[in-house]
Amino acid sequence: MRSELLASLRVAMRGDLMPKTPVTAVPPVTAVPSYRSKPLELQALQALQVKNSKGENDAIPAVTTPATDLSESDEADILERAGLCAGSIPAVYLDTWARLNHQKPLRVSDAEWRLALNDGGLFFDQWGALAAEWGWTVAELFDVPRQGERGGLLWFIEGAKVEAFGPDHARFDDGRIFDRETIGGEKP
Repeated sequence: MRSELLASLRVAMRGDLMPKTPVTAVPPVTAVPSYRSKPLELQALQALQVKNSKGENDAIPAVTTPATDLSESDEADILERAGLCAGSIPAVYLDTWARLNHQKPLRVSDAEWRLALNDGGLFFDQWGALAAEWGWTVAELFDVPRQGERGGLLWFIEGAKVEAFGPDHARFDDGRIFDRETIGGEKP
């Protein structure tokens, strides 16, 4: 083979035309592949139970309790949303977050709902793990404002940036403070 290669190089260096050599057929590969991919399997998500960390909040019904029975397709959509968010939302808030993303609460406008979802996503990206660690309840974060009552932190943010977050409060870049113990947020 080497001598054939040298001869063809000499011909090419002189500028002569190379003689055509026929191509021999190569037998097809008949080996069985050694790797087979496994079929993808979906795992069902388990329903989450919300437990409040403070004793006085035990009498308050959980926000995740649906007002009406949901159809199987709605439940499937909520489980799908929970699965999509599982990596960024702490487990204690996951079901409520998925439900809030799935359906707008009756007492709020579309604009308020979209703003709360955006604010909530930003909040959980930055502060979600600390909120769970410090025992912020589902009600303290998600409760929808009702007739003069404040509601949860996600509804109070209203497009502001959370500058500081602690076990008992959240402070925003516009000077407002959300205190867990007071009925409404207050200006400093």
